[in-house]
Amino acid sequence: MKNRISIKILLLLVFSFMANLCWCQNNVLSKHQMTKIFRPDDDHTEWTICNQDSSFFKADTLRLYDNINYFYQKSDCCRLVQWDFYRKNAFRRPILQICTEPASGSVLTENDYFKIKFLSDKSGLYLFVLNRKYPPDFFKVIGLQEVGLANNNKSRVILLKRLMSKRPIVAPLY
Repeated sequence: MKNRISIKILLLLVFSFMANLCWCQNNVLSKHQMTKIFRPDDDHTEWTICNQDSSFFKADTLRLYDNINYFYQKSDCCRLVQWDFYRKNAFRRPILQICTEPASGSVLTENDYFKIKFLSDKSGLYLFVLNRKYPPDFFKVIGLQEVGLANNNKSRVILLKRLMSKRPIVAPLY
């Protein structure tokens, strides 16, 4: 009888641990949350993406970091793309390098200004990046995580999955 109780308790503990693990990984974001995350504080809010070997333009998964110190402390990536939000749902996209001192960045032109739109349905949240010159980029928002940095600092990380073959039925207009 005692063995049966201890097996039940063990199974209950394992099940509750697995349920908690699954629940913690299911950090689905809403349109409202994403709009709030990208909303500029003061003058602007920057999100930085690794662009080593043009990975920003080629990779199927992007990680956006809200603290550029991540790249100085935890990554060997020194070529970066920033989404610099200056207005709700609008950002500039400078290209940066921090490989050699002094760090430098591209000069912005009218082609470096983008708008974002969100679309939500039963399969998830989607992000559309729109620009007058370039074809739109489509991403599925996978989730939001947090990474620890030196001196108790943190960086939030947004994970986006690029949708290459799937175009939405109704694309938002610019």
